[in-house]
Amino acid sequence: MPDNLAWIADAWRSAHLNATDLYITCARGLSPERLAGRMADHEPVEIGPDLTIQEASRMVDLTQVYCVGRIGRSGDWSFVVECGASEGWSLDPAVSRDGAEVLVFDPRPDDPPSFFRYLADGELQLHFELGFGYDPAGAQPDLLRPALEAAGVVPPEDALDDLLGADEELPPAEEKRRVLEVVGEHFGLSLPRQVIESGQLPAVVTRTSPPSSW
Repeated sequence: MPDNLAWIADAWRSAHLNATDLYITCARGLSPERLAGRMADHEPVEIGPDLTIQEASRMVDLTQVYCVGRIGRSGDWSFVVECGASEGWSLDPAVSRDGAEVLVFDPRPDDPPSFFRYLADGELQLHFELGFGYDPAGAQPDLLRPALEAAGVVPPEDALDDLLGADEELPPAEEKRRVLEVVGEHFGLSLPRQVIESGQLPAVVTRTSPPSSW
């Protein structure tokens, strides 16, 4: 069964998984294969056998294979879970062209903070850090603000700073969990944790060269 997205924050901190194996990109309006093709730095892309997250991670050699994705679908959404050197939040917004919507969950384990991005119609709609306050950018910076205020993640915009003591602030890990839950509820997205973490999914090489951020 699909789960709400709060589990992603826990998985990124898990002792038995590497956050570099959990770059998650989701799309509505694209099949898993088309999403992987738009994310890849080469063409054509070939969908390979079903692999576990550990098997996909072992394919990454940082010489000929920089990133391997495992693809699937949950409800209206396709997803690609990448291992290795993902483009992450630097993914070209053009991946969402032709009416597609794309959500990017980038753990950035080696250079925190984590990021969330919403792309639509070939443009950046929303971008913000996860777990370190709320300073959004993009064409729709206030898209999630009402829901985040209701979840206690961010204060109302008219709140006085002196009423917001440090003791009222959420720990970063809990803030991240609540934000991810809000994202899932807003976009109608849930992802199957057990399948992603422990199951096998069709694999595809998404990068044969270093990401642009390197």
